[in-house]
Amino acid sequence: MEIVKKRVIIIGGGYAGISLIHKLKNYNNLEILLIDKSQQHLLQTHIHKYLSGHYSESDITFNHEKYCTQNGVKFICGEVVSINYDNNYLITRNGQLHNYDYVIVATGSISIFPKQIENIVEYTKDIKDINNLNYYRNKFLKILESEPLNKSLVVVGGGVSGLQIACEYAYTVQKRGFCKDNIQITIIEGMDTLLPGMDEFLINKAHERCKELDINVITKLFASKILEDKILLSNGDEVRYDMLIFVIGAMGNSILNVDKKVQQNQRNQIIVDEYYRISPYKNAFAIGDIVQANDVKSKLHQAPTAQGARMQAEFIADNIINEIKHKPLAKNNISNKGILIDLGGPNCAVGRLFNFNISGKLALWFKKLIYSLHSKKFN
Repeated sequence: MEIVKKRVIIIGGGYAGISLIHKLKNYNNLEILLIDKSQQHLLQTHIHKYLSGHYSESDITFNHEKYCTQNGVKFICGEVVSINYDNNYLITRNGQLHNYDYVIVATGSISIFPKQIENIVEYTKDIKDINNLNYYRNKFLKILESEPLNKSLVVVGGGVSGLQIACEYAYTVQKRGFCKDNIQITIIEGMDTLLPGMDEFLINKAHERCKELDINVITKLFASKILEDKILLSNGDEVRYDMLIFVIGAMGNSILNVDKKVQQNQRNQIIVDEYYRISPYKNAFAIGDIVQANDVKSKLHQAPTAQGARMQAEFIADNIINEIKHKPLAKNNISNKGILIDLGGPNCAVGRLFNFNISGKLALWFKKLIYSLHSKKFN
């Protein structure tokens, strides 16, 4: 007798979506469909290397259709505009209807651009888009190739992404033989320190590295207004710029027409139950940056990281297979293992893994290992 395959639709081909496909692709009783707005998977954790010219586009992007074809998965380049959870189907922007047995929302996140910052829409671009990355990369390389005298590059946001971008830029500037009088890199962070809320060891290392790289660090001040060539800060000070990047956080990339029964937090993240199900639906799950879920050890909300997305994907994959086999579902057992931050340069990284502080070559080695393990899925 022919086995009827269960249809799994994954919405979003970021870290979470691709990790889920990688885990499920060899399970013969599933028909898997990936839907994503982009033809490309973007390695968000390494965009700083691309922005500086150190990596090429092929180092940080992979073709969704090629990957899916190689792994027996169907791919549709399109945008899901609504999900009918009660009747198990979704609709894409071009009007196509797709039925499912299981749906997994893995739409990721988009950058936050607070409306209270005057002119922010006119003078900023979302670095989660490859076209915008190309814009910033080309602008930076043009500055390097010109006669850089008194140029100013400003990164607003001193979290992990902002810090990595600023350090990578500053290291590249020094490597080219320029000093801060030629090109000044500035980080603006509204909180008291860089990496706000993180371990003191990481914070101290971040500030030390910025000092080594001659990065101008401005803390405790927020951007209030953006003009064509300068930022006005909350205390009235002005910071001139030739190039400006905003990296001040992210919010869930929610589907256009949200089911009123689906709970979301203020950042548009879906609140899931202990099985990562979208309550009250038993065959709908959410993973990755779009999710608000708790770390089982800290009891705090999980940080939206590539590491968390991968662990969530593997967890959901096991539970989908458990349900198909009529086995009990496992409850959330996910806990953050640590963090690794690239601080620019061949041996400059810092991290905290399994409650141990690491830095230098060892931290960078672990970061490269994680990169290779993820990119290996595409080869």
